[in-house]
This record gives sequence, structure tokens and C-alpha cells, in this order.
Amino acid sequence: MLGKTLRGRYQIIRQLGSGGFSTTFVAKDLDLPGQPLCVVKQLKSNDSDPLILQTVRRLFDTEAQVLYRLGKHEQIPQLYAHFEENQEFYLVQEYIEGEDISQELLTDKTLNESQIIDFLQDILGTLAFVHEQDVIHRDIKPSNLIRRQKDGKIVLIDFGAVKEIRSLVLHSEEQMTGTILIGSSGYMPSEQLKGKPRFSSDIYAVGVTAIQLLTGVSPDKFEEDLESGEIIWRNQASISNELAIILERMVRSHFKDRYQSVKELLFDLEKLRNYTGQVTQILPPADNKYRHFKKYFYILMLLFIAGLSFGMAKLWSYIYPKNAVISSSEVTITPILASTNNQAIKLLKQGKTLIELHRYEEAINAIDQSLQFDAKYPESWVKKGQALSKLQKYEEAQKSYEEALKIQADYSLAWYERGLVLEKLNRQELAQESLMKAIEIQPNYPEAWYNLGRIQSQEKKYKEAYFSLAKATEIKPDYSDAWYKLGVVLNQIKQPKKALSALEKALEIESNYMEAWIEHGSTLTELKQYEEAVVSFNKALEINAESADAWQKRGYILGELKRYDEAIASLDKAIQIKPDYAEAWYHRGVILSLMNNDDEAIASLDKATQIKPDYHAAWYQRGLILEKQQKFAEAIEAYNKTIQIWPVNQEAIANRKRLQRKLGR
Repeated sequence: MLGKTLRGRYQIIRQLGSGGFSTTFVAKDLDLPGQPLCVVKQLKSNDSDPLILQTVRRLFDTEAQVLYRLGKHEQIPQLYAHFEENQEFYLVQEYIEGEDISQELLTDKTLNESQIIDFLQDILGTLAFVHEQDVIHRDIKPSNLIRRQKDGKIVLIDFGAVKEIRSLVLHSEEQMTGTILIGSSGYMPSEQLKGKPRFSSDIYAVGVTAIQLLTGVSPDKFEEDLESGEIIWRNQASISNELAIILERMVRSHFKDRYQSVKELLFDLEKLRNYTGQVTQILPPADNKYRHFKKYFYILMLLFIAGLSFGMAKLWSYIYPKNAVISSSEVTITPILASTNNQAIKLLKQGKTLIELHRYEEAINAIDQSLQFDAKYPESWVKKGQALSKLQKYEEAQKSYEEALKIQADYSLAWYERGLVLEKLNRQELAQESLMKAIEIQPNYPEAWYNLGRIQSQEKKYKEAYFSLAKATEIKPDYSDAWYKLGVVLNQIKQPKKALSALEKALEIESNYMEAWIEHGSTLTELKQYEEAVVSFNKALEINAESADAWQKRGYILGELKRYDEAIASLDKAIQIKPDYAEAWYHRGVILSLMNNDDEAIASLDKATQIKPDYHAAWYQRGLILEKQQKFAEAIEAYNKTIQIWPVNQEAIANRKRLQRKLGR
């Protein structure tokens, strides 16, 4: 091949590498000024089977389109051309001047914490773009990462397309079903080994690569925990606990335990780099004997603290016999420091009692006095934050929680409460990050899992929400709110049977859970079990006869059962409770039309569109009724409005076209 010119343009000047099926060359592009270098990959098929060649050709063309799209990113080589000659397939790509990361590893030089964070942020920025294109790289490893000479940036090369074609040809004698396994040993997580890669599989590979750069140890040399399946590497690196937590989450053996998106991971890295709330402690590699000593030392210390806390609790109960009720989210033990002022403790106790009595301003005053005696007691700051939150002073509450975290960074309750106020401040990403931090510190924290799942659901991250809510119910099986919200999420991802099971669990725990009865009825509606759905809505109305949602949904189902008079009565009740309920007006209009009361139906639909101008279903229904009344021009206007709001409504488009022909337009 050396010296050969392909397509009269790409002159091969040297070979870069070769495998059993593909060879990579450096070539000159003779058509461009200066004859710049490019990379030519030759994929040679030894199989003359027309079916195999046809399949390879189709796959080659499809994947080339993906590579063209990915090449728009400045840290992914551009694909200049792809073509076939004599049953051989060629890719022509941008030549990257630089050295791949595997060469850096040969020097035995490891990266420090700052360099690792730089490396991660660099490669993950590119990977985020790849995942946005719905592409999984599947073979991230040091040799597929080139440090570009001109700027030191990491360039991501060698996507799975070429390997997939190679695998297809090499295994052409086998049945071509399932997912072709792409990847490199040591950098692939378990789900990828099973042929089911996910976006988090790439995150795993980046994490393993980072650990290799940090420790100098090849992945095949990592020890593995026999029980958990997690890789053991922490004792070979000198890094902060915060970075270690991020890396450990990247390389969790089960994909559900990893970061689910690159965006989430980048957010944590940015927080780590910018975090100035406390001095980051760089921990040396742990010696096993020293670790055992520390283990027993901490056990003794915890026993001492528990005894001291018990004694203080007895003293407090003697001074204040009416103890405040502590929710399950407050079961985090905060050690009472020996230096804590007795007067500070007394005032804090007063503040806690006042919170229980809903006297929040007085509570804040008592806690502020406590903090004057001892400003280094984290629970005081948390209690102040809770009182401020009750007064809807969320910015101030956030600051209080952060003061607590400056004193005790592993205070899970402070992270949890901080997450809740950040949600109130519409800082959803920060809220999720704070709740995840609480969970990292205290994994069996059901309220943190529940609220994380609830926020993820609001953000339409339904798969992540499902995992979080399922975790909450696993930890706390009688958590009715978590079962309810899990049912809602399962409905969002179109799994109504599983949703019904979750909702029935919530109702088994709390039979008077009105929202759960309404969602139960909606789920039965989705399953077309209309009579049972009516029973569920009736149950909800027994609990709260002023629920507009229950009346509206009940009215819709009665309409489906052709019990029109009952349906209208139910919808009228919903409108009486909530006059601006657009959905109730819409369904009222639909049912009135079925009852041949078209003028009143139009009036109801007009009311729906006044309340909700972009209600395309109401505009479409209005068009149908006007067409039925042979008011064709008005009907066309209604269809126009429908199409303007929802351009893919094919029925509206067809109806409009038919009426325009009828009117000679």
C-alpha cells in the first residue's frame, strides 16, 4: 500500500498500525494546498458472501454518517470521506498531531489530583457531546485518547463503528443476532461484557482510565472485592476524599450505582474544583495495619460519644420533660463537643421546643443567642435553617446549612435540608447534588432518596427517579409517599401495571391517601378498567369532596362509559370548585357534543381555549363540531389554530384540506 494513491487523491506515506481486519495509514491529501496529512483506515473483507458484503456496506454507510456528525466537535477527528474499492472499505479522517495517553503511562509518571481533575473535565466535555448524539463510544482507554500537541487537549478517537464491522466479518459464519461486543478488557463494566452497553459504561471506562493515570496500575492488576465486585484501588493513591468519592461512583460495578449522565459528573467535578468552604484534606494511601488500628480507635470513640450523648439526653429530659418529636430524617448523630457551652445547649433546646410549637421567630431568637455562646456547634445552624425555612426565608436557611457544613462536612442532615431549600429556590441541579451528598454520607436515608426521586421526576428524569424512589421503598417499606410517587413515575414511563401495584402498596399503608386514589383511578383508566376507575375516584371524593381533580377525572370516565348525565354533573362540580379548570371545560364540551348539544359544547370549548390558548385538542374538537354544523369556514379556522399549535396533527391537516377543496380554495 505504501506509495499507492487512493481515488487519485490520498497518497499513502506510512503505516500507523494494523490488526486482523483493518490497517491504519498516514496519507497526503493531494487535492488540498500544502498536501496536509490525513489518516486512512482500510477495512478489508475476506468474505465474498453477497449477504455479508451487503450487510457490511449498509453498516459502513450508516456508521460513517455518525462519524461525520461526531466530527463537528473540535476534539473528535473529522471524517473527510468514506468509500469502497474492490470490496475494501476506507475511512479518511483528520490527522491529529500528538501522542496517545498510553505512551504517557510508559514513563511511570502518575498524575496528581489537580491534573486528574483537568483530565476528567477535558475528556468528559467531549463525551457529553457524544452522548447528546445518542452514541456510546464503547472503547474508551488510554490508547484511544490523544493529547493534541498544539494545545494539550485530549482528542477522542476510534469509535466502535470500525470494530463492529470487523466483528461482523470475522464472525460471519455465526448467526448475526444480538449486540456485537465492542470494548477492551479491564475498561468494560459488567453490562458491556454482556453486550448491553449504556451511557454509564463510557463513564466507567473514563473512571478506570483516570485511576490508572493516578496510580500507574493497569486495570488488569486491580484487586476486586469478592463480595461487592468493586475494584480496590484507594490504597494506591494520595488524593482528597472528595475526589475519591467521585471516582468510586464512576467505577461502581452496577450501572445503577454510577453517575447516570456526564452532565451530573461534570457538575460534581466543578463543585470540587470551586469548593472553598473548607480545606480539602489529601489523604495518603492507607496502610492496612494502620487502617485496622484506626478502625478500633474510631469504634471506641463512637462508644464514648454515644455514652456522652445518652447522658446529655438524660440531663435534657430532666430539665425539659416535653421532648420534641424527631423525624426519621433527623436520626443523624452529631457529636456534642466537650467544649460546647452549657448555656448554648440550654438555648438550643429552647429553640428546638419552640420549633415544635411552630413559634419560628422566637426559635430563631433563642438559637441566635445559643450561637453567641458557641458558634461551632453544627446542630444549632441546622435548627436555625429549619426555622428559617418554615418562614420561607430560603436564602437565609441555605446559608445556615452551609455554616453547619463548614464545621462538619459529613453532616448528612445539613446536606439533606440544604437540598430541600435549594429546590424551593428553583436551583434543581444544586438541590439534587446536595441530596446525593447526603446519600453518599448516609446511604440508607429514605427521605433523601425520596426527595431526590421526586425532584428527578419533576425534571423528567424518569429512569433516575424510578431508581431513587425504589431505593426509598427498599430502605423503608412502609413509606407511602415513596410508593405513591413511584406509581406516578411508572405511569410516566408507560408501565401502568407496575404503577398499579406501587399505588396499591401506598394505599395498603395509608388507606386515606387521596392523591394515591386519584392516581390509582387514572392508572385503571389507562388500563381501560373504567368501572374500577370510577370506584377509585369515588374513594378519593369520600376523603375530600372538594377535589376538583377527582371530579374532573371521574367525569371523563363516566363519559367513556356513556353515562353522560352523570359525567356532566361531575364535570360541573369540578368547574364549581375550580372555575379555570381548562381540562374540565374541554371534556364537558366533548360530552355535550356526544349528547348533540353542539351550541353549549362550543361554549364549553371556547371557555377551555380562553383559559388555555394553546389547548390544541380543544381547538380540534371545536373544528369537528363546526364542521358537523356545516360552518366550514369557521371549522377551517379552528383546524388552522390546531395545526399552528401542533403541526403534526394529521387529522386536522386532512380535515382542513378536505374542507378547503369543498369550498374551492
